Amino acid sequence: MFLQRIPNPPLVHGIRIFRSSWLAKGAAICLPGLGVFLSKTIPLFAEKPIIQHEYGHYLDYLRGCEGDHKRFLGSRILGFYLKIGLPSLFNLTPGLRHLPWFRGDHRLFWTEIRANRLASAHFGKELAEGFEKRFPSKV
Repeated sequence: MFLQRIPNPPLVHGIRIFRSSWLAKGAAICLPGLGVFLSKTIPLFAEKPIIQHEYGHYLDYLRGCEGDHKRFLGSRILGFYLKIGLPSLFNLTPGLRHLPWFRGDHRLFWTEIRANRLASAHFGKELAEGFEKRFPSKV
């Protein structure tokens, strides 16, 4: 089975968590409206900080960062995918990642910093151990 739902995802409310064999080793992605998808290669001990980071993207979709809602044609979901999701994906795509708009370390790309800030604020004391080292919230 290429997609498997994780029962009772930890600390995450309002979004489904799936494991997928279609994702690259160690990869994860948040697709608002669908859920958070984790590569089946992510070990259980590493899940919590990754889910929290991806949940930060979900929070960006729900409310934006510091009141900055990304909308396109009045739609929050279109705004998220076009203004957050695609730039993040392009930053990971060979060829596109060399263009000035998408250049840089993915961990420090602006879309990822936004998600990390939102996740840190949301989870507070429940933030996974070592989250800030792996998922920086400042450039």
